[in-house]
Amino acid sequence: MREINLAVSENICNFVLGKSSIFVSMIFVSVFDVCVAQNRVNGTFNTVGYVANNPKVYVLPEDSISTDGDEDVEATKEQSLDSIPTNVIKSRISNVSFPLKDIWITSPFGIRKDPMNRKRRRMHNGLDLRAKYEPVYAMMPGVITAVSFSKNGGYYVTVNHGICVCSYLHLSKILVRRGQRVQAGQMVAISGNSGKRTTGPHLHITCRWGNEKGKFFNPVVLLNFVADELLNNLKS
Repeated sequence: MREINLAVSENICNFVLGKSSIFVSMIFVSVFDVCVAQNRVNGTFNTVGYVANNPKVYVLPEDSISTDGDEDVEATKEQSLDSIPTNVIKSRISNVSFPLKDIWITSPFGIRKDPMNRKRRRMHNGLDLRAKYEPVYAMMPGVITAVSFSKNGGYYVTVNHGICVCSYLHLSKILVRRGQRVQAGQMVAISGNSGKRTTGPHLHITCRWGNEKGKFFNPVVLLNFVADELLNNLKS
């Protein structure tokens, strides 16, 4: 288990997602050594004090491996939130983890060209991360509310964190059961390439505000929150 206990910090990072740019402040964490990347950049991440074999955070070109679909639900712009009250997350969550050892963003949240039909534009209701059959971790404590299979998303796991619900899709193996409580950093699955709407192995994450019927929001919010909490823990 990769659980990290943290005191809730006073500050939380914000995110900005434009049509062709993504600005994220992330950190690199490993069990034995730590290095920090604080620079916000356009389309990539500058590293500060990089140590070989540490988990990494990068943004890859938009044409990289990508997907759509959350349990066969196609979201529209109107079904998504432009922003969420991150102070609520800050007040409710006290331990966090990145969902993968290394974070490579291959396709951001928002309107984009359909990877299955490049002539069409559609809403991408989640975030795609590069992952080739590797461990997937719960980002925050929660309860497993769904362990199932869908035509588009393949095998998936849904975790209710109380303030939001996160689903991990296109899995090759599920390691938890419905109703099970999990901690931040607990391995819940192995990533894969299951489901119809996928062009290669990767992890698709969707987040809904409030509950399973809530509006989709950008998972980068949570990645930024995780990074900020871990960074503040290092400073404390």
